[in-house]
Amino acid sequence: MNGKILRISANDLYGNVDEREVAVFAVFTHKKYMNKYVIFTFKDEYQKNKLYYGSVHLKENSIVTFSITDDNKKHVDKFIESYLNNQVDPKEYEIIDISKIDKVELVSYSEMDFDKLVELDNLSIPKPKVLTEETTKKKPTILYILLVIMLILLAGVIFLYLNPHFFDTKVKTMTCTLDEYNKKIKMPYTITKTIRFDKENKLKDIAVVEIYSFTDEEEYYDFKDNERQNEYFDITGAYKYDDDNLELRIIYDEETIISEYEEMKGYLKKEKYICTEESHYE
Repeated sequence: MNGKILRISANDLYGNVDEREVAVFAVFTHKKYMNKYVIFTFKDEYQKNKLYYGSVHLKENSIVTFSITDDNKKHVDKFIESYLNNQVDPKEYEIIDISKIDKVELVSYSEMDFDKLVELDNLSIPKPKVLTEETTKKKPTILYILLVIMLILLAGVIFLYLNPHFFDTKVKTMTCTLDEYNKKIKMPYTITKTIRFDKENKLKDIAVVEIYSFTDEEEYYDFKDNERQNEYFDITGAYKYDDDNLELRIIYDEETIISEYEEMKGYLKKEKYICTEESHYE
């Protein structure tokens, strides 16, 4: 079984929560170009015959989805066909283990009509085990074990109540902004980076938001309606337009070779970023 039911932690970087659960059928890599993809549907939408797909970024115990172009969709279609026929070519595709993944962040994704969701579900999603007579006889032993475990857990809860900071780990987060100018579209923009570190002050991830504010409404709608972002930007991420404020937001994760807190802080200062810093326990 290569799939899993995951909860949605957020639909975008601003934390808009969705209460639904997602049935992820498979996460896989197309080996030729090393792009990662996901196929999924919403747990309560099987009757709609909609299959959703996109590229993915693996982040700790979650996956982040982004929509893909029609050129890349052919790799998804070929995988689905071979997957349903149990003929996935290991030289072309690698199915990724998501057993340790427990949530998904839906930044953006694509969809298609698909009438074989049940087949994908049967192939991918683990089903609850049916109780047999043998397992029923083992219930008393299991109940005793559960009782012991509950007593141990109760003792642990009491200990943590009396020692609330026993497992606390203090970690740092930096939020840095910089005003830039894009020569291609002749427009100023603001870039904001949210940089998180672990308890060892090692870099965890960098979430970036670039905001382009248009001053002319006609220019804004021309840029949006004609999808001119494809002409000027080569960023893998989410492009979101805000009609109320005439803004384009580009949201993506940034990769860097810098891994140490002090080195990152020095680099951002050198690049003239204005940073604020906060610490919290996790």
